[in-house]
Amino acid sequence: MKKFLVFVLVLVVAVGALGYWRGWFSLSRGGKVDVQVDAAKFKQDKAAFSKMVGEDAKALKDKIASMWKKSEGLTGEGKDHAKKELAELEKKHERLEKQLKDLEDAGPDKFESTKQDLSKTIEEVKQKIEELTKKLEKGKEKDK
Repeated sequence: MKKFLVFVLVLVVAVGALGYWRGWFSLSRGGKVDVQVDAAKFKQDKAAFSKMVGEDAKALKDKIASMWKKSEGLTGEGKDHAKKELAELEKKHERLEKQLKDLEDAGPDKFESTKQDLSKTIEEVKQKIEELTKKLEKGKEKDK
């Protein structure tokens, strides 16, 4: 329970620091502390990130589709292995699409964790695509 409370505290501080740094919150002192939330700034940042991730997701989906076409030329064990890895990539892409939908619903409190999760998933998919592309190229060279 103590670890959970520490985690929540760290998360609140991180969101507060990020919000202040990005201009989502502002502090003013006139005898008392007044915290104001700049919802427009938050929405602007969220929209920009959503657009960027949406474009990345579409590009990754197109790459996966082209890799399916490349794998059709393979034979035997190489083809089976490529199909298995492409199926895994499609599952990761589906997770990415779900995270994009979660991002649309996220408020300032969940935005940063969703953003980090999305960024991590995109990097995983990109890395996996790069690895599989190299394997497909090697597989085609072996078939020649």
